[in-house]
Amino acid sequence: MGFATTIGVKRRLSRIRSMVGRRVKPWLLRLSIQHLYGAKKVTYGVEELIVLCVVRDGELCMRSFIEHYFSIGAKHIVFLDNGSQDATVPIARKYENVTVLRTRLPFKTYKHLMRQYLITRFARGRWSLNVDIDELFDYPCSDVVNLGSLLRYLNERSYSVVVAQMLDMFADALLWHPDREEGVSLKESYRFYDISDIKKESYPAGRNTVSNSEICVQRGGIRKTLFDLEDIYLTKHCLVFLDGEVEPMAGNSSHQVANARVADFTGVLFHYKLLSNFYEQTIEAIRTGSYYYDSAEYKRYYEVLEQNPALRVKRETARELRDVNELIDNGFLVVSQEYIDWARECARKEGDSLSAVQGERETESVSDGS
Repeated sequence: MGFATTIGVKRRLSRIRSMVGRRVKPWLLRLSIQHLYGAKKVTYGVEELIVLCVVRDGELCMRSFIEHYFSIGAKHIVFLDNGSQDATVPIARKYENVTVLRTRLPFKTYKHLMRQYLITRFARGRWSLNVDIDELFDYPCSDVVNLGSLLRYLNERSYSVVVAQMLDMFADALLWHPDREEGVSLKESYRFYDISDIKKESYPAGRNTVSNSEICVQRGGIRKTLFDLEDIYLTKHCLVFLDGEVEPMAGNSSHQVANARVADFTGVLFHYKLLSNFYEQTIEAIRTGSYYYDSAEYKRYYEVLEQNPALRVKRETARELRDVNELIDNGFLVVSQEYIDWARECARKEGDSLSAVQGERETESVSDGS
């Protein structure tokens, strides 16, 4: 057999393996799913929200996660547990309107299919929020705009996705410390953030329609500063209406969608990665190689922590979070003039005031989304 023939055979075998994988893996995943707790089917409307999360050993975040999403008005939360060895599942069982499923298939191989499974099973023709256990979503003017009104705003304008920017939150303490923190409020204990090392890029032209030209891709942040990492991707398409056109997990990425109509404002994902168990989570990620490029980012975390175990995250450029609306003023989030005007009308109807949304800044300085 000649060299060219050998290469041709290898390519055909590779295509066959890829095709078999695309067909067989989803079937194996469905076959592996166990129902542990809660409703198997969730009924909800187009102005209601279901939260979907793949989780493993997430006990430090569970209470804050569940209570945050119910506090903002989520209808139901579905967890797909990937073989937790801690109190993740027992904590989830304490709450109503929570469903817990389980698969023990390896996260490294099935992570995108797991997320795809949740959204296609529970969220066809409706809104879902697809987040990790250490991510708490919020949106501009949430102090006066309830979740149902927000979804109505999106529906009336035929938007099908909201872009969220991830914001790493941290405490005024050493990063590496052994104390466990089950039951603490993440929002109360991790109140600081730092946007001094964030780089903004134009939103890529592609298969999504963007309604506000100020929406951008953001990279970097405090993890870039601490660990000298260049490609910390902070932009995530997490709030999705699965309308039959939107393609979730586009390009096998939990951050991307395709064929979507992007809303005229950005939300925030408060990101609680820098917790007291950061070191042990880093070791586990390296052991399993489950993340991008064989967990290369986590290997860098490990190198820095080994060299500097007394690493402190909080620097002079850190700020203490007061409310989500300050992230508009400092440019981390963007809103259109239409959204601000609509939020003011919501506030007027509720008898509230939106004077704190942008401080003393004139609303003319906000993008009109054109």
